Amino acid sequence: MVWNELNIIVNNEVKDAVINILMDLDSSGVKIDELADNKINITSYHPLNSDKDLSLNAIENKISALTKYNLDPGKVEIKLSKNNDEAWSHEWEKYYEVTKITRYLTIVPKWKEYQPASSKEIVLTMNPGKAFGTGVHPTTVLCLQALEMYLRGNENVLDVGTGTAILSIAAKKMGAGKICAFDNDDNAIASSIENIELNGLSNEIDVTKNSLLDGIHTKVELIVANMLPEAIFPLIPQAFNNLKNNGVFIISGIIDEKLKDTIEQLENNNFQIKQTFALKNWRGIVAIKEV
Repeated sequence: MVWNELNIIVNNEVKDAVINILMDLDSSGVKIDELADNKINITSYHPLNSDKDLSLNAIENKISALTKYNLDPGKVEIKLSKNNDEAWSHEWEKYYEVTKITRYLTIVPKWKEYQPASSKEIVLTMNPGKAFGTGVHPTTVLCLQALEMYLRGNENVLDVGTGTAILSIAAKKMGAGKICAFDNDDNAIASSIENIELNGLSNEIDVTKNSLLDGIHTKVELIVANMLPEAIFPLIPQAFNNLKNNGVFIISGIIDEKLKDTIEQLENNNFQIKQTFALKNWRGIVAIKEV
């Protein structure tokens, strides 16, 4: 089978945003190569029969428009070519290994054999599929670490922008109560359902297509969201309205340069900053709806 192969060179800080753009253009998978000067090369594969506009000018305009969200793509370089090698579809799997996130939390790709080291170890069996998020990205790791620290047991949880549902799965295995996961992408919904089934939690986690928390009116003890600041900012007042008093709001996907602005947005919406986390150039925040 012949595929359209896109190669895009941009600044690392827009990686997640560009991947979202590519998924909207029917990408069947991406791989990332780190370059010098904080640049990355994103390779994306698209079916020839896709009705999406893969013109280089249209894609470059979408990426350049990220500046309105205070994201700097830098000089954008794009190349489109044909690829008839199906091996790419499994190439990234060799980079996705068993990963210990914390002392008790381990991510295992579904094609790997793994024996837990102890009865206390929590194993998350994952298949990322077309949805972005293998679970080992720094933003996901920050959320997982925060969940382990702040979950006490039986909390009702909202997982916004769930992606592969890894945070919902982890929260449930850590003892959370009712969990509702939301995403606005069909690929993410399909990936979430598959991963929830892989972990035997089909009756424990509800997955719904939804934009942020639009139209959601419930009161929970914890909300977690791993997404870029342009999505986090409108989510902040929604999260406040959906949290019980003293509820916990865990967010990640924040590049270092946006940490101050994000904290200001939280404080302007009456959140109290409990803790910040750092991993590479990414930041996570735990905020409390204090009374």
